[in-house]
Amino acid sequence: MEAAQNSRGRFYRPELDVIRFLAFFLVFLFHFLPSTHDPRVSHMLRGFGPVYDAIGDACGFGLSLFFTLSAFLICELLLRERKDSGTVAVKQFYIRRILRIWPLYYLVLALGMVFELLPGSQPADIAGIGWFAIFMGAWYTANHAGMNNPIIPLWSISVEEQFYLFAPWVMKYFSRKSLFGFCVLIILIANSWLFYLGRVRAPHITVWFNSFVQFECFAGGILLCLWLRGGVPKISTWQRGALLMLGFGCWFFASYGLHTLFLRVGGGNPGSWPLIGGQALATLGCVLLLVAFLGVKTTLLPRWAIYLGRISYGLYVFHVFAIFLTDRLFIEFMASNLVVNSFKGPAFVLKFIISLGLTIVMAAISYRYFEAPFLRMKKRYAVIDSQPIAGAG
Repeated sequence: MEAAQNSRGRFYRPELDVIRFLAFFLVFLFHFLPSTHDPRVSHMLRGFGPVYDAIGDACGFGLSLFFTLSAFLICELLLRERKDSGTVAVKQFYIRRILRIWPLYYLVLALGMVFELLPGSQPADIAGIGWFAIFMGAWYTANHAGMNNPIIPLWSISVEEQFYLFAPWVMKYFSRKSLFGFCVLIILIANSWLFYLGRVRAPHITVWFNSFVQFECFAGGILLCLWLRGGVPKISTWQRGALLMLGFGCWFFASYGLHTLFLRVGGGNPGSWPLIGGQALATLGCVLLLVAFLGVKTTLLPRWAIYLGRISYGLYVFHVFAIFLTDRLFIEFMASNLVVNSFKGPAFVLKFIISLGLTIVMAAISYRYFEAPFLRMKKRYAVIDSQPIAGAG
């Protein structure tokens, strides 16, 4: 290990922004790529369909990467705060989180309400928005077979908020040894749920949207933070590349071999042990990816990826809106037949470019004109300064 090169009272590593963008892009692919359930896709891929579907499912672990990174960073910042000041200012932690998360979160919920007023929407989803408003979106979605509304990615934000309920308290009062035990407890709870959900053959949405299942990723992030002890891995470029391949390999095997997500791959819930093993591999893959990126020289990181990582919150919450608008408005306006909507090379690439481009535009506007004022307020309550505000100099 080598110590992180940061001044006292400041912790910022631009490679974490690149990881944020990578996590978003994988989630975007997960929601954008069609599966072989579409006969046109199945016909095109022929015998490679199962591999393609496994890759599509593995992209869903981009969300797991978000969770793992979030736990790692919060643990790192709060432990540094405790070391520098002797304690953790819990009140200031919650103020910072509120200023970062809530404004955009509730703006997107308001947009979701507008969506419900459009022709063809399902009024029953209005009740679901109410559950999202109190950060219970994950549990609502898990028990009501999802929602037909572009706010659906916000379910993971509700899981984050549930993590914040106890994160600052355990970082304030637990020793490093106790934190290890706390992580073991979280993993045991997650695996207990996975065992039960496998036994009852619960559907995909009940498993994936279960907050306790996702908490295993938070445990992985905290354990990585404790292992690094404030430093970064000092490893060569080829070792970083090997870790990247191994991390993605864990995800692929969890999808292809164990059918952990069983959304595109497999015929249903694979059972308790494949779920437990697959979730462990997913978390391990996230940790390996973080280790591969941590400590990379800033000169090797694309500036555009760093910027997109800084606006990744907006990218994440707006991307389903962008895909919806592309499907319903742009493509239908541009085409008078179904050719553009089919899974054909040029049309598919065009749809991809428009959806991704619109997501970036929406996120950039939101960050610059809506989020930035709240971020400047948030910095007033920072004990350990972290991510700078893009465009603020």
